[in-house]
This record gives sequence, C-alpha cells and structure tokens, in this order.
Amino acid sequence: MSEQNEPSLIGAVQAWQATQLTQEDVVTRFTALPRDEGHVVRQAITDLLALPDITTTAAAPSADSAPATDAWRAELMAGRARAWNSPDPAGLLVGPTVLILTDGQRGVVVSAGGTRALSSSVSASLLLLCQTIVMAQNALNEREMGTLRQQRIESASTSMSEIDIIS
Repeated sequence: MSEQNEPSLIGAVQAWQATQLTQEDVVTRFTALPRDEGHVVRQAITDLLALPDITTTAAAPSADSAPATDAWRAELMAGRARAWNSPDPAGLLVGPTVLILTDGQRGVVVSAGGTRALSSSVSASLLLLCQTIVMAQNALNEREMGTLRQQRIESASTSMSEIDIIS
C-alpha cells in the first residue's frame, strides 16, 4: 500500500505547486496515512530533497530579519501538526501557506512557490514540536473524555437514585 502512496504524495505536492490542487488536498493525502507509516513520509522527504529545483538551505530566519521571523512565527502559531510513530518517526506541520515535513534529521518546507531544505538541527526541533503538539492534544482529548465519562456516571447515578424501589 505504501508504494502506491509514495508517488501520489510527491505528485500531490507538485500538483499544488502547479496550482492543480489546493494545499488542503495535499494535507489530506499525508494525513490519510496511518500513524505507523512514517516510512512513507520519510520517503516523501527523500523524494522532495532529490527534486532538481529545491533550494538547498532553509533555516529559521536570523534575528536581523524581523519580517521573515514574523512570517515563520505566524506560520507556526497558526499551524496544525501530525506525527507518525516509531520505528520511523516523522512529522508534518501545516501552516497557512506552507507544509513542513521532517523526520528529525532531514526536513523540507513546501509552499506553492517551491521546496526548501531544512538544516538537521531545525528538522530535529520541528519533529519534537510535532510530537509535543500531538501528545498534548491527545492528553487534552483523554481528559475531556474522562470528564464526559464522569459526568455521564454522575448523571446516571443521580437519575437512578431518584427511582423509588417497590417494597
């Protein structure tokens, strides 16, 4: 199954860059992958890095480039995250105008205008960020489910205590 997905992921990215698909169409292709198929995302990163028109250096902007720093901050703060688990961990950050794919050692920033490689240090930080966001969201979901479960139990016990017994 993953071999069928690999070309379609790169094809989807290239179709987005050629304005034939939307960014959300590309995100849907990636998020459709099961959480244990990080190797497919890793292969997509390898394939994207092998493209002839990739910009080879992309890192977080330096301190003296305030507009670029603000743009990165806006992308990250408005983003969504997805993480794939071991043995092949990978992460996806989806900003308003970019997709960031990382496997912790390599990464790419994909936009409608092109693809840029990330440094290994930035890639590692971004994978950790993806994993942390997903873990925090899962913890919130579990807590909310626990709260709802407790409310249901309390509601049922209150309702049942109001039922008179027949003696």
